[in-house]
Amino acid sequence: MTQAGIKKAALLLLVLFAVLPGGARADDFDRLRKEAARITTISADFVQKKTMKILSKPLVSEGKFYYTAPSSLRWEYTRPLRSVVISEGGITRRYIASGGKMIEDKSGGVQAMKIVLDEVAGWVSGRFDANPSFAAALTEGPEARITLTPTDKNMAGMIERIEITVSRRDAAIKTVRIVESRTAETLIDFQRVVINKDIHPSVFREVQ
Repeated sequence: MTQAGIKKAALLLLVLFAVLPGGARADDFDRLRKEAARITTISADFVQKKTMKILSKPLVSEGKFYYTAPSSLRWEYTRPLRSVVISEGGITRRYIASGGKMIEDKSGGVQAMKIVLDEVAGWVSGRFDANPSFAAALTEGPEARITLTPTDKNMAGMIERIEITVSRRDAAIKTVRIVESRTAETLIDFQRVVINKDIHPSVFREVQ
């Protein structure tokens, strides 16, 4: 994976759980922290659609996400190409399908993914800090909508804004829209979200 690809993959994982940006009100922080504290596990399917001007139709990927408190995560693409990132006990590994087998990726990009996943685990478990890399706006309604606008110059040319919708019922993220430019964006739609159902520890240790 190229350095640009690593940065975009890391950024994607980073923003998936940035549901408490620094611009939100104090009572929003308190409410969402309390809701996060009751979550011990999360599992979900997702559909990711990548749209670009040069493409005749969107690139569609499907996958699964798993989380067990306090810090175990698995982000897996199942279609059209399989790849898996798992993190447990401070160790992060990435696997890519090749020749009918899952081959571990030992490139430098794995360390970058570890840093991001460590942050994600902290946020999911309710240990939130303001993120100075984004200016945030929260819109109230049937679903909470959070718009994040990058303030970090290092993100210039990579992303214009992020739009996140969060369910009022269970605080689960429903969609993430990442607008990279006027002609390129990625939409991730989370489906069949299950909260607080036991996930076997092997999910974060084994890749077959």
